[in-house]
Amino acid sequence: MKRKILAFDLDGVIVDKPPIIPKQLLERLFKGSRNKGLHYRYPKHEWEIWIRKISHIFFFRPPIETNTTLVKRLSRSKKHKLYIISARYSFLKKETKLWLEKRGLKSLFRKIYLNLENEQPHLFKERILKKIKADVYVDDDPEIADYLSERLKIRVFCFSKYKSHCRVAKMVDNLDEMVR
Repeated sequence: MKRKILAFDLDGVIVDKPPIIPKQLLERLFKGSRNKGLHYRYPKHEWEIWIRKISHIFFFRPPIETNTTLVKRLSRSKKHKLYIISARYSFLKKETKLWLEKRGLKSLFRKIYLNLENEQPHLFKERILKKIKADVYVDDDPEIADYLSERLKIRVFCFSKYKSHCRVAKMVDNLDEMVR
């Protein structure tokens, strides 16, 4: 029996947003203006990197409990290979590693892919999903989920606790739906 390859975005799927920083501010820092179409910005100033690093400190970022519980359950199954594919830029490598260790999740994944070359997130994720030959991918960003749905022959789910809307990817507010 072939094991199903399941890949997850990190922020917004496994890791919740920090309670003290509005989601709109985080998205503004990450997405910038949309004059260029699907384009994500890399911070230009040290203060932006500093804000992003602080907002990713593990105790400011609670896990999304229902999703981490599912990941733990899936990791015990011989039916699945689990991956994280996160567009977090290279300056968040240390914060990401610490978060996963503190939450006891690091060892559950076959591999954790971070965007260490600071590529455009949607292109990075597309490249990695092709590389690992994923069957299923879950992201919380509607634009990335739709982009990947249109470009790849895999099941892409758009997870949202905050009522985002996807055009193409299947919307879910419970990750149990993806393993049915």
